[in-house]
Amino acid sequence: MLREKGLEKMSQKKVKMVPVFIPKESRNDTERFISVNGESILVQTGKTVEVPEHFAEVIMNSEKMARISAEYIDNNISL
Repeated sequence: MLREKGLEKMSQKKVKMVPVFIPKESRNDTERFISVNGESILVQTGKTVEVPEHFAEVIMNSEKMARISAEYIDNNISL
């Protein structure tokens, strides 16, 4: 499920759709708010959905930075 705000902006131009998967972080985690340059969407979590390519890039960058920060924390925590 994908809900778009500003659909009229996206419908005026041909947008490449890309499949993405955002894992759920909890039972009640049903969707994520994603915003790029004033356009925003809600992306359902826990299943693969198609989103415009520029939103997919933001999601992939976010996942990459989460992995990098988790790795940094793991390597620098003193127990």
